[in-house]
Amino acid sequence: MTVIPPAPARARRGRRGARALGWIAALAIALGPLLAPTAASADEPPTPSPTPTAAGTTALIAAPAGAGLVATGADAAFSITQRNDTERAVAAGTVTVSLSRSALTSQQAVDAWLQPTDATGDVQQPPLDEVARADVPELAAGAEQSTTVTVSAPENDLAGLAPGVYPVSVSGPGGRSHTVITVPRQDAGPRPTAVIVPITAGPRTTGIIPASELAELTAEEGALTAALEAVTGTAAILAIDPAITASIRVLGSRAPASATSWLTELTELPNERFALQFGDADLATQVHAGVPAPLQPTTLDPYADIDDFTASGPATSPTIPDLTELTAVGTMGNTVSRVLWPASGTAGADVVAALDAQAEADPTGGDAAALTLVPSDTVSGAPGAPRAVADDADLLVYDAASSSELARAAASDDTAARAAAIAGATAKMALTGEGPLVTAIDRPETISRASLRAAITAVSALPGATPVSLTDLIAAEPAPVQVAEIAASDDRVAALQRFLADEDRLATFATALVEPAQLTARERTSILQLLGNAWLADPATWQTAVAAHEQATLDTFDAVGIANPGTINFLATSAPISVTVRNDLPWPVSVVLFAETGDPRLIVQKSTLVEAGARQNTRVDVPVEARVGSGETALNLQLRSASAVPIGAPETIALTVRAEWESVGITAVIVIVVVLFAGGVVRTVLKLRRRRDGADEPTKQENE
Repeated sequence: MTVIPPAPARARRGRRGARALGWIAALAIALGPLLAPTAASADEPPTPSPTPTAAGTTALIAAPAGAGLVATGADAAFSITQRNDTERAVAAGTVTVSLSRSALTSQQAVDAWLQPTDATGDVQQPPLDEVARADVPELAAGAEQSTTVTVSAPENDLAGLAPGVYPVSVSGPGGRSHTVITVPRQDAGPRPTAVIVPITAGPRTTGIIPASELAELTAEEGALTAALEAVTGTAAILAIDPAITASIRVLGSRAPASATSWLTELTELPNERFALQFGDADLATQVHAGVPAPLQPTTLDPYADIDDFTASGPATSPTIPDLTELTAVGTMGNTVSRVLWPASGTAGADVVAALDAQAEADPTGGDAAALTLVPSDTVSGAPGAPRAVADDADLLVYDAASSSELARAAASDDTAARAAAIAGATAKMALTGEGPLVTAIDRPETISRASLRAAITAVSALPGATPVSLTDLIAAEPAPVQVAEIAASDDRVAALQRFLADEDRLATFATALVEPAQLTARERTSILQLLGNAWLADPATWQTAVAAHEQATLDTFDAVGIANPGTINFLATSAPISVTVRNDLPWPVSVVLFAETGDPRLIVQKSTLVEAGARQNTRVDVPVEARVGSGETALNLQLRSASAVPIGAPETIALTVRAEWESVGITAVIVIVVVLFAGGVVRTVLKLRRRRDGADEPTKQENE
């Protein structure tokens, strides 16, 4: 056995020291990750990018004053907005403004600078020089603060900047922001400019706008009121959805006062205008679906009540305005006809050619040629020329890049984001050259009064900007261009084809109605609204609306029918059979009930006219005569319109005939009556005998 002697004291102390060092090292390793960030933060400057946390982010938005226009030699001012959506305060610090003296030379370069993506992240950034800085205080959690920083022109030689667009970077506590300034030419001459503004009411499924919604839209804070006030006093060209004006006029005296006033103000505006398609329906989808001409409402009379209109003279009766009057968007003097505006990026070469051919074939168009509006990113061949021609199709080309920035600005109710977008739009408009410029605020999802007006004003604020009319643009010499091929939206095309097939079926079904237009006219306007370009921004909700419309169509086909009573016991040789015809539609119907049987033992009235009121069940008596005493048979029933169109599903009523029971019953009644009568006679006779016998008995006793 080997014995291990005890360790000396020094050795024991050494081992204790090693263990202590080990514990210290382990503690350092454990605490290292916690201590490292503190040390790093002391040695490194704070990152200027937005800082995400569990509760939110911080952000910094910078925008130059005056839409980004900085005259040569003038100071440049920047509004810097800091936002803290986190649960911790952002420390005080310094905001720095850096400017590049290398101008951006294209709209694509402006996009790459303003909205860098993964695809542009490796692009070489321009050299930047710090030109201004300012101290900012601590920003509390959930707070926002704005700071104005001025870049002195003499100190930073802004006068040395040649006309052009220059990138600016602003960084500070909470993030970093890219923006641009535009230095215009001092000798810039007049430049024809135009901005096209749509007046639409957003996505919807009903043919016209209900009175309650019109009152909301045209109220003081309503969307239509905001749009009208934004364009008033400007030179904007208006693109108006005629469904709005028709919805107001068709109500007559029932129209809300605010809506009537709004329509009057719109009509009296001097702004040049043109009508969009009813409901701003998608023109490209109609072409791709094979529709021979843009769809139009058939009539709006079903939406009107004659009692809401007054006679035009003492000797006349009230009349409902015709379709042309209802859908007018202005006067003869300020309305340009035959202008078509497909949604941006939807109309390719095939659509443009088809719309032109359809317009030429339209006998109501006269000698005026149709003009189609398209964005510049879908055409090639004549950059910067707004008036163009593709083969035989007349086009008006609006600048796509600046228009998208203007639409972004118009849709934003965030002052800082709006100012940044307008600076970008100004830069892009400046880079289009010196020729005529057409822009369009293409159907923003939402608008605010201030934002839309700011976007319109940005166009007129361009150096040398001179408003040009739509009529003058159309009259200009066109430049030849080529239009790109753009694929159809298969979902929208398929939906429209289903709508049209159902519309044909509904037109056949509507022959059962007293007023067929109550159904067919509403279906057409609903289709146009479901095709509205406003739905393009929300395809998921649009699919839901389409499914709901198609289900409503199926429900309509089933709304008129026969209520099957099941088996009926027919206990007579001749009697009417009661049949219930249901009408779930909100309009009266006039149908014919056809009855027939293959059983020669029954004679039935073959047709019976049925006038069924709206949302009512109507009882109909069908005369039937039985030629047999008893048996099982059936009666086949079918509703048809006056045009002999089957309405609803056919029904078969089972009949159990017991016609002999009628004779048996009559015989039984006669027998009972005879028996009762005979019984009464016998009873009376017996009673008389008893009385006589009672009277004879005393006489007999007296004689004895």
